[in-house]
Amino acid sequence: MKNTILTLSAIFFLLNVSVSQTNYYVSNNGNNSNSGTSAELAWQSINFAAQNSLLEPGDTVNILAGMYNEQVEFTISGAPDYQITFKNYMNDEVMLSGSALPAYEYIMKIESREHIRIVGLKFQDYQQLDAIGLLIINSSYIYIEDNEFTNIDYSSTAVGQTPSEDQNSQPIVVFGREPENINVSQGLVFLRNKIYDCETGWSEALSVNGNIEGFEIAYNEIYNNTNIGIVAIGYEGECPNPENDQARNGHIHHNIVRDNPSAYAECAGIYIDGAAQMNIENNILYNNDYGIEVGCENNGGISGANANNIIVRNNLIYNNTYTGIALGGYDYPTSGYVEYVVINNNTLFNNDTENNYQGEMMISYTEYSIIENNIFYANNADNVLFTCANGANTVSLNYNLFYTDSGSDNIVIEWNGTEFNTFADYRAATTLDANSIFTDPLFVDNSFTNPDLHLLPNSPAINAGNPSLIPEGVDMDDEPRINQGRVDIGADEYYTTTSIINSAKYKVLLCYPNPTLGQFKIDLSENNIQKITVADLSGKVLITKTVFQQNSIIDLSEAKNGIYIVRIQTEKDIFTAKIIKK
Repeated sequence: MKNTILTLSAIFFLLNVSVSQTNYYVSNNGNNSNSGTSAELAWQSINFAAQNSLLEPGDTVNILAGMYNEQVEFTISGAPDYQITFKNYMNDEVMLSGSALPAYEYIMKIESREHIRIVGLKFQDYQQLDAIGLLIINSSYIYIEDNEFTNIDYSSTAVGQTPSEDQNSQPIVVFGREPENINVSQGLVFLRNKIYDCETGWSEALSVNGNIEGFEIAYNEIYNNTNIGIVAIGYEGECPNPENDQARNGHIHHNIVRDNPSAYAECAGIYIDGAAQMNIENNILYNNDYGIEVGCENNGGISGANANNIIVRNNLIYNNTYTGIALGGYDYPTSGYVEYVVINNNTLFNNDTENNYQGEMMISYTEYSIIENNIFYANNADNVLFTCANGANTVSLNYNLFYTDSGSDNIVIEWNGTEFNTFADYRAATTLDANSIFTDPLFVDNSFTNPDLHLLPNSPAINAGNPSLIPEGVDMDDEPRINQGRVDIGADEYYTTTSIINSAKYKVLLCYPNPTLGQFKIDLSENNIQKITVADLSGKVLITKTVFQQNSIIDLSEAKNGIYIVRIQTEKDIFTAKIIKK
């Protein structure tokens, strides 16, 4: 099954660089009677600018540093190729506070608008029932980039409390409420935003809901919140026409979603809830309840409501409390169901940390789905690898790698209500995973606190994936998905220069831990290192070292999260490696 997803950030690259006709300015020290055409003649209110008929497509509003205690609602739009951009001026810290707002409101609303770009703002301190940081309704070609959302809470006393189901807040929420598909919301892009320290009650950090087609959520970091990180929703009633009430054609990739467990709900880092035609790839998910969930809670009152045509691939999923991946309609036929899902080349490690008997993957009602080329490495107390307890029809599992330290004869795999305690018994009784293997995948570092899930050179996962697969996408390091003619199992496609070089000639271990939270080491103990450089993907050199000890420590703590290229020059060779800063 091939599922082609529109990559909006690529297609609309030119749109992301606003063709500015006029620059306007907003400052706390300004005056709305000014012309707004310079910092000295700035307007005072962001909302005044957002409703100012002087602004034309292609214009930019530069917001100077400061705290802005106001509510912003857009009444203007840009045009194709000519966005209207609102941005922080010269990387100033611009804060939009909701501290003075009542309940059931928003800090910023974009409704029935097009071609608006919001860049570099910090939405914060809105602590009221149903507080919303950014609300987008029935709008298209909206670009939300490099913003922060923090302390968007359902109450000022929410910390440490258990909310009722009607207590919610939402840092970012998008609704497509137009009933007809001709008015579908489309072209929505969320890039490099941070959402953190939000008490969201029973809601989500970033939600896309209703009649929405074509969106991208990429390179965001979502952490320390109290419920679902990212969700794409269908059949919840936001669109009055149930046939169009489904977010679809979305691309959710390269996000880091971490440390979002809930004390009152089982929630996922990324949740596909009744959405369709989705690619979920190259994300890193850890310390949530579920890593990724593909389900369909609601049936919208129509027959056949389902989540469908979903691809989940090349994700790192580890240390989540309940399970790594949850797949299926958990209460079908009361709920909707799930069909046509491909789960391939993911690495799942040490999930089900609270020993909830769900394992690395939990399957409920699903149809016509393929699960292959994944690594399932379990470490829970009961050695549960995965469970399927509510009916899975026409589901194929093959070319996966399973492992737990207890060995293949002391495991739990539950399939449609039958528990198997040996890998051989499971395969014989179900005929599933005929070409799968049970063995240690040999990760670079399988410590449970900060693992490095790259493959060692002698990993049995190398060249062990489905030989007939022609994979799409890239691996966890954004490298081609096939090396040496056959796809590897798991999220990492082994390359000698990605993070490991370990040969009899050089005895080299590079760049660990990888990913890193800040500092990492380079160990070339038997080689004379002459120079180390670290550059970003544009080629800009951030660090150069020519004096170091045997185990050289490189500090990326001040760098932005992302991928960096490490170049190590020795007296014998030059090595390159990719390091992920998260």
